[in-house]
Amino acid sequence: MTTTDNFKKAIELIKIAKSWLVTSHTRPDGDAVGCIKSFCEIAAQLGKEAKPLLLSPPAEWYKFIFDSPVPVLGNDVKLDQLQSEKFGKFDLVVIVDTNSYVQLAEFDKWLKVSKIPVLVIDHHLTGDGLGTVEVVDSTAAATGEIILDLLKYSGWKITPSIAEALYIAISTDTGWFRFDNTDARVMRNASILVEHGAKPAEIYHKMYQNYSPARLKLLGKMLEKLELHHNNKIALMFIMRSDFDSTGATGTDTEDFVNESQRIGSVETCALFVELKDGGFRCSLRSNGSVDVRQIAAKFGGGGHKVAAGVNLKGPLVLADAKKMILDELENALSASGK
Repeated sequence: MTTTDNFKKAIELIKIAKSWLVTSHTRPDGDAVGCIKSFCEIAAQLGKEAKPLLLSPPAEWYKFIFDSPVPVLGNDVKLDQLQSEKFGKFDLVVIVDTNSYVQLAEFDKWLKVSKIPVLVIDHHLTGDGLGTVEVVDSTAAATGEIILDLLKYSGWKITPSIAEALYIAISTDTGWFRFDNTDARVMRNASILVEHGAKPAEIYHKMYQNYSPARLKLLGKMLEKLELHHNNKIALMFIMRSDFDSTGATGTDTEDFVNESQRIGSVETCALFVELKDGGFRCSLRSNGSVDVRQIAAKFGGGGHKVAAGVNLKGPLVLADAKKMILDELENALSASGK
């Protein structure tokens, strides 16, 4: 749980700084983009300037969160523009929803030599100690909960825009309140955000009832290749480069697909392998709690949470080898748990 002292230090850093750079991890999810948006709104409220920066493109259904497109490092902003201050001159870097260099892509090269103070707000157990000040609460279901706690502690206003952003952060990291990290704290916080202007039905429609035809076709391709193992307790799913080519879908379209196999009653843990351009695989892992998938991801250089984690298996790598690496670990973990 975050201490009062952490909040005090964060507020002191925020009050001193006038120009912020706000970012998060690559492959930004709802918690990441929601927290970035909320911090930019906090800056405006306090009379500060804040520039958001994404480290990879967001999924299409998150773009409505921002009033205008957010620049993406490598696409809209080059690393040398950060280094030369052409992108902006900042006196505070705010990193939300991660505390690990490995999740910061090219941004880590600039961060490691930067002398600018860093505020980290995160809910993951693993971290590299990136922050001058760190507000970390691993009991929080989402980083959005920590930012809400900061707002309540500081007395800063929870505007409808902030409420929407934090609702997106919390609802997505709890699987729209169906994961086992959905506790009383989550529901109380969701209620607070609704009271301050978040509109759940409207948000759900924008995010989950707004698929592109390409995304739905890609989902079909994935489900066609579904495999069940270990007495149907393990589900494996695969998306190859050819599937993207034939459907016209993109990498961001795969978000949340890993959860589809958990609709099968017998499935206790699952993995989605997405072939990358370098010949490796992005492997997303999920569990109903009987397997700690964070430990499995960590063995291969990844991370996450007990029930939701991920890792990049670097290429070149054939699918059969990638599959065996992960399936062996899942089967061993299930056997060890008595399943």
